[in-house]
Amino acid sequence: MQRCLIVFFALWVQLQVRPTATVSGQVLDREGEPFAGVLITYTNAGTFDRNYRSDPGMRTESPRMLEGTGRVYKIKTNRKGAFLLVGVDYGVYDIAMIAPDGRLIYSGRKTIVDSSEASSQNVLNVDLSLVTNTPLVPGSGTNLAGGKKTKEQLALIHEENVHAVKINRLIAQYQNALAVQDWLGAIDLVQKLIVLDRNRWEFYQNLGRLQMNLMAYQEAAVSFGRGVEVAQKTLANPSDTDRALRSVGELLLSQADCDERLEKIDEAVALYEKAAAIHPHPFMAHYRACSVLYNHGKTDAAIEACTRAIADDPAQWLPYQALGGIFTTANKPEDALAAYEKGIAAAQNTLEVKSGAATTRAGLGQMLNSEGNLLLQRKRYDDAIVAFTKATGVSALPATPYFNLCATYYNLKRADEAIAACEQAIASDPTLSDAYYIKGAILFGRGQMANGRFVAPSGTLESLNQYLRYDPSGQYAATVTDMIDKLNGRN
Repeated sequence: MQRCLIVFFALWVQLQVRPTATVSGQVLDREGEPFAGVLITYTNAGTFDRNYRSDPGMRTESPRMLEGTGRVYKIKTNRKGAFLLVGVDYGVYDIAMIAPDGRLIYSGRKTIVDSSEASSQNVLNVDLSLVTNTPLVPGSGTNLAGGKKTKEQLALIHEENVHAVKINRLIAQYQNALAVQDWLGAIDLVQKLIVLDRNRWEFYQNLGRLQMNLMAYQEAAVSFGRGVEVAQKTLANPSDTDRALRSVGELLLSQADCDERLEKIDEAVALYEKAAAIHPHPFMAHYRACSVLYNHGKTDAAIEACTRAIADDPAQWLPYQALGGIFTTANKPEDALAAYEKGIAAAQNTLEVKSGAATTRAGLGQMLNSEGNLLLQRKRYDDAIVAFTKATGVSALPATPYFNLCATYYNLKRADEAIAACEQAIASDPTLSDAYYIKGAILFGRGQMANGRFVAPSGTLESLNQYLRYDPSGQYAATVTDMIDKLNGRN
């Protein structure tokens, strides 16, 4: 019996040598709400040795930390964000908290001892809504920002974090709405973003663009105008930085575009001029002003604006094309030809750098076709044919220059070339009735009487019928009908 008691006493002493503690806490997310499912790991990095020493009449201790055991305790937070670990050996622990998505949200080192001791750090509460983005400071023992903060400072940090989370969530929803072209849903989401942060000019810009998609130009103009105000207030050094000036200039351009669509021409032009004065690259502002002025009959002002656009960036072809159209309408063919010549050269230079620029290729085709028409008026037929031929290789609608070649060759009595060009025009646009007419008329003209009946080459009747199919009331309909009747022996 005595032997058993001795063994029991030895076990009891052994158990007392390894005291344990209870560790608990709670984790809150960036919005201050319970963060469930967070994996919390306590890894033993060191153990304490009390280093007791007994001398006559007194007892002392000089604690020291020994190498840790490396023992790991793991637990996940419950739906209330809370956790509780029982039976944790005393010691110093490296702690890591991993969010359900794999992000490290907390790291630090804590001392686990009897909860009555002053050095005890057995309770760990982490509120991410009160955490700034300050990086880990060496020796701080935690990845959370250090330093005491006032209640007001903590409240501000909390508000910023909560807003940041909500903003990120809304932005993700907004991008999804854009992907499915849900403009109304996207507008609602941007308006919510503005409520959360009224100092983001990009939100107003996005709102304005969405409203333009729905042709709500008045509302869009207001949004862009508000964006200008916010950008001028919030951008760093808005008076002298390229990025700031560019941003404000783009907002003014968009606001001007809205006014133009609302037929507020004077207001639009004024905003274009304001944008040109601010934007580091004013070309587009002057070019758009030129287009608006010309479209509303203000020819002299349009010429001036386009000239300024060319001075801004002589390599751009758009203002030359606009000037070509203005001078053509004003019956100034030589000025128009000069403008088109420069525009064609600029567009060709652009294509050498950006060979796949579809807009530039289309613009080049339009200018070459317009140049060809002017050359025809000046009776420079060979030059016109060269221009039309070049246009067929770059035009977005090659049927147009092909038909112009067809008509030019027809008028020059170059029949075979006319037929070839008409067939190219028809291949590009099978509904081009006048190309069928010219081809049919040329072939009909080659017909002759045979055995008392008028006979024309193969394809004549088909071309004439196709003309009537696509333009039954056209200006040549009566002539084509007479031709068909003659081929069919009815007259």
